[in-house]
Amino acid sequence: MDTEESIREEALGSEEEIGSGDATEEGEDDSVEESSEEMEDSSEGESIEEEEEEEPKLKYKRLDAGELLKKDAASTMAVSDRFVALGTHNGDVFILDFDGNLIKRFSSHTASVNDISIDTAEEFVASASMDGKVVIHGMYVDSTQVFNYRRPLKCVALDPDFSKKDTQQFVSGGLAGQLILNEKGWFGQKQDKVLQHSGEGPIYAARWRGTLIAYANDEGVKMYDTQSQQRITYIRRPQNPRPDLYRPDLYRCNLCWRNDKQLLIGWANYIQIATVKEQNISGHPPLFAEVNMILNTDDYVVCGVAPYNDMTLILAYLTNHVEKNEDSDDPEQHKRPPAKRPELRIMNPSNEEISIDALPLHGFMHYQANDYVLDYFPSEDMFYIVSPKDLVLARPRDSDDHVGWLLDRYRYEEALDSLQEAQAWGGSKVYNINEVGERYLTYLIRQEDYSKAAENCKKVLKTDKELWEKWIFTFSELKHLKEITPHIPFKDPQLSSTIYEIVLAYFLNNDHKSLYETITKWPSSIYNVQSVIEPIEDILEKENENKTLMECLAELYTFNNEPEKALEYNLRLRRPNAFDLIRKYNLFSAVQDKVILLMDFDQHFMEETQKANEKKKIEAKNMPAVQLLIENTDSIPIGHVVNQLQSRRHYLHIYLDALFIRDHHIGFEFHDLQVELYAEYDYPRLPEFLRASNYYSLEKAYEICKQRDLVPEMVFILGRMGNNKQALMLIIERLGDVQRAIDFAKEQADDDLWEDLLTYSLDKPRFITGLLENLGNIDIDPKQLIKRIPDGLKIVGLKQALIKVLQDFNLQASLREGCQKILVSDSVSMANQLHRAQKRGISCRGTVLRLIIYSLYNYLIPLI
Repeated sequence: MDTEESIREEALGSEEEIGSGDATEEGEDDSVEESSEEMEDSSEGESIEEEEEEEPKLKYKRLDAGELLKKDAASTMAVSDRFVALGTHNGDVFILDFDGNLIKRFSSHTASVNDISIDTAEEFVASASMDGKVVIHGMYVDSTQVFNYRRPLKCVALDPDFSKKDTQQFVSGGLAGQLILNEKGWFGQKQDKVLQHSGEGPIYAARWRGTLIAYANDEGVKMYDTQSQQRITYIRRPQNPRPDLYRPDLYRCNLCWRNDKQLLIGWANYIQIATVKEQNISGHPPLFAEVNMILNTDDYVVCGVAPYNDMTLILAYLTNHVEKNEDSDDPEQHKRPPAKRPELRIMNPSNEEISIDALPLHGFMHYQANDYVLDYFPSEDMFYIVSPKDLVLARPRDSDDHVGWLLDRYRYEEALDSLQEAQAWGGSKVYNINEVGERYLTYLIRQEDYSKAAENCKKVLKTDKELWEKWIFTFSELKHLKEITPHIPFKDPQLSSTIYEIVLAYFLNNDHKSLYETITKWPSSIYNVQSVIEPIEDILEKENENKTLMECLAELYTFNNEPEKALEYNLRLRRPNAFDLIRKYNLFSAVQDKVILLMDFDQHFMEETQKANEKKKIEAKNMPAVQLLIENTDSIPIGHVVNQLQSRRHYLHIYLDALFIRDHHIGFEFHDLQVELYAEYDYPRLPEFLRASNYYSLEKAYEICKQRDLVPEMVFILGRMGNNKQALMLIIERLGDVQRAIDFAKEQADDDLWEDLLTYSLDKPRFITGLLENLGNIDIDPKQLIKRIPDGLKIVGLKQALIKVLQDFNLQASLREGCQKILVSDSVSMANQLHRAQKRGISCRGTVLRLIIYSLYNYLIPLI
């Protein structure tokens, strides 16, 4: 907090904040009492501000007029574009610059100065005093004009063009109740003209704008037009329900021209706005004023009004009316209660108060409403508030003030946004955007909001390499590099390689998952890859099953142009891109001795895929490792693969099966082995292999099938060996399959085999029945079959079989007869068609006709 306070003090510069309690009062007791009350009220104001979190519209600065007012007290004030004129109760007029420094001093009065007026050219300053005098001082010439009206004066107003006109007009008024216009005559004599006669009470205020003079007395506000030389308007003073509380002498009228046509009137607890308009009515002045708005301020009295853009600034004196018992002897009943702090309020055009600032002026509890004066410097929106012991400047808050207010409330993000916007207008004069940004980061870290601090680093640090490295080191010391890592730039700016390596080392020791994510996101060119690989390898030796570290090394070795080492980890991790890596870098020789690792990968991948899609059947021979091996037999020899897979026979079968499917002739030297592998791992495909291959040993294949009692395959092999009789015996004795025996005999097309089948079947009723049922499809004479059936042999289904035989023969005879009829019918039909065609005449002409005639002639002549 000390750092923040020091920065804040530096930003404020030499300006003194209102309520700081630096100025002292004349009495020590009063000073102590006042100071404590100020602090108490100030804390209340701060708590309200913190609760509402509404930024003030104005900022305040107490001007250094303390020395001037130590033995005197301010009574009035006027502000011009060049200086401030301050009147005192001792009768002095001080000319000050805008910082409160004394420029000149005029001591022309013996009593309180009640009003000051400055012409537009700022060459003359007029003052009106209780001593009855109007004194006009030249600012740049040694000229002093004194006008003694012998009655206390309350107001004075110079013609705005006083220095330009020979008439040098001004008006003044006071307790005499007259408003007197003073001007030079033809011969330079001063002459007075009474614009307002007595009888309506003292003249409390007068303000001159253009050709119009506005002034106020007990009855109300009136306007005088110097051009038409007649009074144009009378605005009655608002009637209060308690006229005894709001007497004109206790709460003076405050007049302020917003522009040439609009007058602001603040009187007691009322605010009025009057607009001057033109009229063209015979017998009436050319101008008149119309009151547009009347506002009752119940809780305060107006001490001053001023225009602020399209709004109105009001100096408010808070009322604190207490019912008193006039008949009581208690002195407390007759004692005036302490006053409250005056307030500066801003009212928008809708008459809504959008800002209220309490002003902790020195000694405020002792002052009344008439002790305060408000005036303003229109071209710069600078407002001056004067009390007997204080001169305070109020002005709109600029972007730097807005930033300071945000910083005081730790709203750094908004402050940064404001500073960023200010860059388009030349930047801040007080705050450095980088310093504020770093303060924001420091604040977030103190709040232990490391994630948000990291998120804002890019916004704050931008492309400053040194700042990035500084803050990364800060996060590193706090052991929170994980939060800032996603935001660390690797270009614009690119940081030192050491920074990136520090981050990776941090993750290696604390978070392997984040290490891998960072390696995959960062380009490898920004750090020394080998420097990162070595410590990872060291840890992996102790944690050899750490998959995350293996993933890191797989990426790093690829970055480091060491694909063979990268491949090893890709295979161990069973990553699909391993095969792309092999093909891309032609690493077939590197995997020659890693066949089992490749096949393990396939098995894992197949299981995972099968889990993901249970309905889809996945075959091992289609897996990427197997396909890689069979597609690159020139780089990865078949024999080399077979030797490695001898201990993993299932893998060996998958490989040789895929190889056989690709080409029946490749790997023919291992077909004997494949017979055994098919018999063990894929029996349904063994018959297909036995039929398709011509490279296996029939004897070895028969022995393998015999060992496993694979009778159908034994029958097939015996058939290929030419041992048909033994094969037929296996079918009859082991399989007992009549249809298979018949099919086998058909395939061999051997008459002796049919005889053997018939002979072997005579003592087997089921076979006899089967032969009878298939007599139409076999080369066995039915008569011979039936004659050779042993007498007394009980044959189940014989009757039905014989019936079927007869039915088959009848069907055959019927079919033959039908076919004969169809053939004869077709022959007759075709012969008739031919005969008709031959008898049909032929249309012919020319040469063809002559040839036909010639042929007929030659044919008929011999007959004749």
